[in-house]
Amino acid sequence: MIALALTILVMGSLLELANPAAALHRTLPEAAAVQQRLRYAFDRLFSDLMRAGRGTTERLPGRLGRFLPPIVPYRLGHRAARDTHRRPVANAVSVLSVSRRAGAEATTLGPIAGAATTVELGAGPGCTQPGCGHRARDMVLVFDERGAWELFRVTAVAAMRLTLERVHATDTAFAPGAVVAPVDLSHYYFDAEQAQLRHYDGWRADFPLVDQLVHLGFGFLGVAPGPTACQSPATVGQLVDIDLSQLGDGPWCGPPGLPFDADLLRIRAVVVTLRVQSGAAEFRGVDPRLFTRPGSAPGMRGAVPDHEVTFTVAPPNL
Repeated sequence: MIALALTILVMGSLLELANPAAALHRTLPEAAAVQQRLRYAFDRLFSDLMRAGRGTTERLPGRLGRFLPPIVPYRLGHRAARDTHRRPVANAVSVLSVSRRAGAEATTLGPIAGAATTVELGAGPGCTQPGCGHRARDMVLVFDERGAWELFRVTAVAAMRLTLERVHATDTAFAPGAVVAPVDLSHYYFDAEQAQLRHYDGWRADFPLVDQLVHLGFGFLGVAPGPTACQSPATVGQLVDIDLSQLGDGPWCGPPGLPFDADLLRIRAVVVTLRVQSGAAEFRGVDPRLFTRPGSAPGMRGAVPDHEVTFTVAPPNL
């Protein structure tokens, strides 16, 4: 009987040691999956935000912030609502930068007017046929010395000609000599219903990047307003919080069909918050501090808490 009692005692102790190991064996792969989703979301947002405002180097060189806001808290692109600029949101951002992976910068030999137009390009550094390296379905930025600008989609390429279609419903006209530059447009937003981080490319591609996202937030830091509302203020000075309400109340700048709030030109840094959860309810508990959406885990031993990260990005071109 003594031997049996000792055996039961030892076996009970071993089982007590085995239970945490078994729970750890179950939760480690799920915790790794949550971390990987968070890491991927961080990498995508950080890399695109760091490129924000990157401008031309050959034609009218300089950063984009001279005449347009490279970061806006709403959707840009073909599927954007006409009044989207008046409704900034805290869980979405659009980022613009001149691409280094597409065609060459060029100037136009003829005017641009109307919804769709064909324009001849002038030869220049890196500009070879056909179309200076631009391809159908590429997005390009057209701007001029006056600061007028618009986004276009390339629909056809032939020799040194591009057929362009406006991305937004504007009627801005450009005289010969306007700059055509390849541009990257990335719109990131939170789909609360699907619990996803999604990406929109400015035309028709809209797809999920990360599942089980339960929070996405953007905050903005900027300099004090400049002497002229529609010009980018000085790039130096103490950064202050820019409230979301300030980014949709005017004064309005830019083309009539694509206006933007003057305070958007003040942005110098973006604060991003990401929160990702376990996809299985069995790994989520009920503590609201640790789980945005409660699950069925009886305790913390077999649970995987939400993972959250907050980081600040100061793009060098801002």
